[in-house]
Order: sequence, then C-alpha cells, then structure tokens
Amino acid sequence: MDCNVSNVNIETNKIVEFCYNLPKIELHAHLNGSLSKETLIKLYKMKHSVENDKSEFFDFNKCATISEIFEVFNFAYSVTTSQEAIYTATYDTIKEFHADNVVYLELRTTPRTESGMSKREYLSAVLKAIKDCQDEGLEIIVKLLVSINRKRAVREARENIQLAIEMSKEYNQIVGIDLSGDPTKGDAFIDLLNQARQANLKIAAHCAEVANENETIDILSFKPDRLGHGTCIHPNLNGSETLYNALLKSEIPVELCLTSNVKCKTVPNFKSHHFKYLYDSKHPICICTDDKGVFDTTLSQEIALLMEHFNLSRSDVKNLMLSTVKYTFADDNEKSKLLKIITDFDASA
Repeated sequence: MDCNVSNVNIETNKIVEFCYNLPKIELHAHLNGSLSKETLIKLYKMKHSVENDKSEFFDFNKCATISEIFEVFNFAYSVTTSQEAIYTATYDTIKEFHADNVVYLELRTTPRTESGMSKREYLSAVLKAIKDCQDEGLEIIVKLLVSINRKRAVREARENIQLAIEMSKEYNQIVGIDLSGDPTKGDAFIDLLNQARQANLKIAAHCAEVANENETIDILSFKPDRLGHGTCIHPNLNGSETLYNALLKSEIPVELCLTSNVKCKTVPNFKSHHFKYLYDSKHPICICTDDKGVFDTTLSQEIALLMEHFNLSRSDVKNLMLSTVKYTFADDNEKSKLLKIITDFDASA
C-alpha cells in the first residue's frame, strides 16, 4: 500500500473522529428538511399503512436546484399531517442530532392546519417531543423557531406570529421567528417581524439566497438577530461592495450552510463559499446543516468540510463553536452551560 495514501486516510479518520467528538451547536435546522430517510419511510408507513418503504422517493442526489429542494419538502409535508406524525418527526430528529453530539439545537418549522389538526396542535406536538427528549435525560438543549413562509399570504404569516407570541408565554422553548420559504417568491414581512421583535421574540431571517439587492438592503436595515445564508452579498457571489460593506457594518451573525449552498448551486463549489470572506473579515458566523435529511449531511460533516477546504485547525474549529454560543437564542444560564461544555473539550486529544 502507498504509505502516503495510508497516512492521508489515517488523518482523514482522525478529523472525522474529532468533528464528531466536538460538542456542537446547530442554529439553522428546518424540521421537515431534517427528516432522515429512515424517518420519512416510517412516516410514510404510518400514514398509508403499507409495508413497502417507498425508497424511490429518496434520491437525495436529485436535489440539484432550489426548486427540486422544495419538491422534497412537499413530500415531507405530505407525510406530516397529524399530531402523531409531527411528534415522531421531531422526536426522531432531536435524537439524530443528539447522536451527532449536538448539544444545542434550534429547530424551525412552519405550523400548518391539516384535517383534524390546528396550527396550535401542530406546535404542541413539536413541543411535546422536545419535552419528552428532555425528560429522558438527553444532554441536548432544544429551542423552537416558528417559521413564516414568504410565499404565503400575509394573513397566514400574521397568524403564525401571533400564535408564536401567545404560546411563547407558556413555553420557554419558543424563542423566535424564522423568515423562510422559496427566496424567489413572496415578501419579507418586515412589519410583521417587527411585531414579533416587540414581543421579545428573536428574528432569524433568510437573506440573499438569490440575488435581490433591494430586499437584502431592507433586511439588513431591519437588523434581524441572525441572517440565514447571506449567499449573494459578497461581490464575487452576485452581490456588491455596497451590500458586503453593509453586512460587515451590521455585525449580524450569518448562519452558513456549506453543503446546502453547493448542492443548490448558489455557490459553485466549497472553496468558493462565502465562508472564507466572512471568516477572514472576522464577521460573526455559525456553521449549520440547513436540511440534514434533504442534503444527506450532519453537522459533524459540515465542520469536517471547513477543515478540509479552508485549512482550519482543531483549535480554530473549537473557537468557532465557542463564539457560536453568543449567537444562540438560549438564556444566560444555558449559554454558560454550553460555554463550559465546549471549553472543557480537549481539542488536542
């Protein structure tokens, strides 16, 4: 065997092991997009009472464009139409993140009205799964962001925000609002987001997934607590110097999802990813999966990609995870706990 090849394999295995062992924080995970193949098959069987596993639905390699991504979401929606299904989807997803040594997770989902299920019941099912995982002693803190879909009517967005405000008074797991949905359609709902902010909910807004300078300026001016993706802001990625300087000046943390952006072709390849610009500029960033099921990834794999393509050291990655604690929507006690967990991790081992 070629000794050089052997050494490369050994080092790769060590990086993979390190990335897994590192206590990690996930801040951008869509519930329906995070469903694993195994969970989707389970949900399909629950709904249709059949034995076949419907494997043909799960060719993740076909997720090559944003439009195809949303087709996969549509399938996930079709099998999560009951409280039992929503509970199972949430419970399994939390367990899978926990298995990847994620110690803090913010899930986001759009409450839906289905036959026999209200939006409140939808969120209640999610919250029950979070509580049950907590009661089982899983060492993972889980929070919930209620999503509003930008391509839906303003009335629906208003309903979701009002429901989030009401239920956040009873459930401290509800911490914020997520602006998401197909970035090529719809509205940013800035006025509604401001209402949520006034009710002490945090705001995470998908921004510049596609080139849209006017809307990007509007969102940056609103100053959400975090930005999702921020892909088309740097001038080398269909943005402009004006937009990039505005982002840097804002100091808004950006949720970066490498595999998602490459598979959706919003960036040409990993080495071209805007991580390098933001990291070199010392701008606040956090590394996320976006949709671990759709894109067949884990947070450990996303961290490994950073080390592979941007030559980050173990210490660099640990420091990146430590800084991410500041950008969570956790309370001060939870942040202190997370800082201790990550600080105590020996990155040299």
